[in-house]
Amino acid sequence: MNRSLVLATFVTALVGCGTASQPATPLSTTPASSASRAATPLVGNWSRITTCEERASALAKAGLERFTLEHAAGEGWLPGVTEPGQILDPRHPCTGAVPLRHEHFFTVDGLFGSRDADGRQVDDGMYRVVDDRTVVINDVTFRYSITGGDTLRLDPVMPDCAATGCFAAQWAVAVAYPGLTWNRIA
Repeated sequence: MNRSLVLATFVTALVGCGTASQPATPLSTTPASSASRAATPLVGNWSRITTCEERASALAKAGLERFTLEHAAGEGWLPGVTEPGQILDPRHPCTGAVPLRHEHFFTVDGLFGSRDADGRQVDDGMYRVVDDRTVVINDVTFRYSITGGDTLRLDPVMPDCAATGCFAAQWAVAVAYPGLTWNRIA
């Protein structure tokens, strides 16, 4: 099965975990003001090597561990696995997983996006900078810090719906990898 289908399966699984009214598309299309866009050090491309274990740990810390199988199967870390039912040992869903490069980008126009290990865009939306430590991406708030101009840390402010495992909460964890850093590549 190709990676696009894997991604579609993952997104479908995440959307299915939310409420019927939970949209899977960006909730806001209002970009940051031109003054804050021009001044933000977020503009650029950020990358890191992601692992299944890191995602599983981040989900557990956010109280979302019940979604680990869907994330492990849908992200592409497990070669040949595209559905949670294909994971041989559900108690250890990351067994056999391979690390993958992932990228985020922030444009001066207020666009946010992500690219998978093959460079394909897999996420999109808008962002707006609230202050020098807070950014809102697709209506989810993140605290951020940039060290030395080239290391980004994102920590989500978990949405109120996190207790239900809503799409926004799972997405926030998947975007941020709370506590871990991203490196500027452009």
